[in-house]
Amino acid sequence: MPEEAPHQSDSQTQRRAEEEIVAGLAASLGVVLTKPARIALSGGVFVEVDAATPDMGVVVEAYARQGRLKGAQPKKIAQDVLKLALLKREPGWEGTRTIIAFASHDARDSISGWLARAAAEFGVELFVVEIPEALRARILNTQRHQVMVNANLLADDLVVQTDVDR
Repeated sequence: MPEEAPHQSDSQTQRRAEEEIVAGLAASLGVVLTKPARIALSGGVFVEVDAATPDMGVVVEAYARQGRLKGAQPKKIAQDVLKLALLKREPGWEGTRTIIAFASHDARDSISGWLARAAAEFGVELFVVEIPEALRARILNTQRHQVMVNANLLADDLVVQTDVDR
C-alpha cells in the first residue's frame, strides 16, 4: 500500500519541536524520556504517548503551539487529559506522573475552566518548557504557513452561486 502523503497542516517542524520539548522536560526533571511503544490497557485498548521514562513512572504528551489555543486545539488537549487520566486509572498505573508539556505560557494558560479543573482533578500536570528563541521563531513561522494553507483549502472548497449561474 502506498505511503499516505502528510496532511497539509501536518508539521514536521512542530514534531521536531515536540522532540526538543521532551528533551527540555527530561533535563528539567532529571529523567530520561524516550518514545515508548503503545501502552496496553485493560479491555484490549492501547494508548500512545509522546514520551515516557523507561520504568513508565513519567508519561508525557508534548505540545509545540505558540500563543493561545484556537479552534479545535483545546479539544486536542482535552483528549490528551482524558487519555492520561485513563492511564492513571488503570490498575498498576495509579502512581504514574502524567504531564502535558507546553512550549508556551500562553498556550498553557489557555487551558481554563472545566478543562483545567479536569487536569487538576486527574493529576495531569500542565508544564511549560522554555525553548530557544530560534525554535520558537521556526514554530511561529510554521503556524503562519499552516493558517494560510488551511485558509486556501477552505476557499478552494467554497462555491458561490451567482444570479448568472441560475
